[in-house]
Amino acid sequence: MTQELKSLRLRQVDETIKSWAELPSRAAPKGGWVRTIRQALGMSTSQLGRRMGLTRQGIADLERREAQRAVTLAALEKAAAAMSAELVYAIVPRQSLAETIRAQARATADRQLKTVAHSMRLEAQDVSRGEYANQLAERQEKLLRNWSRHIWDDEGPSQRQ
Repeated sequence: MTQELKSLRLRQVDETIKSWAELPSRAAPKGGWVRTIRQALGMSTSQLGRRMGLTRQGIADLERREAQRAVTLAALEKAAAAMSAELVYAIVPRQSLAETIRAQARATADRQLKTVAHSMRLEAQDVSRGEYANQLAERQEKLLRNWSRHIWDDEGPSQRQ
């Protein structure tokens, strides 16, 4: 995929998830959504169980697993449908995807430069902090211009370029 297409895809996904950004700050109810919605509807565990093809105990187990964050999406989707609701599922980045990539490029650039800086220090050829900052910014920009999945490798892209 070309850099232009990667950039376009990134902007499109960033725009799509923008409306979800406030969701992580909203905590799920203590007992979980299934129990909260079921109770608000005035529905018993037996009634929800019949709608889902589960026993009363099956619903109690489902609600317990949800509260423990050990429930499957399929089970939540089935429960939502049984309560005339929709399951909404999303992974919401803490910052824009572009900012995440920029930060990762900086971390990769820093890791690469530190490897070189260590060798230079051993040879008493250290660079100043200001020069290091300049080199870091240049390396980060180069990584962003030639953006590839290798910025996510632990060893960084230097071994591949």
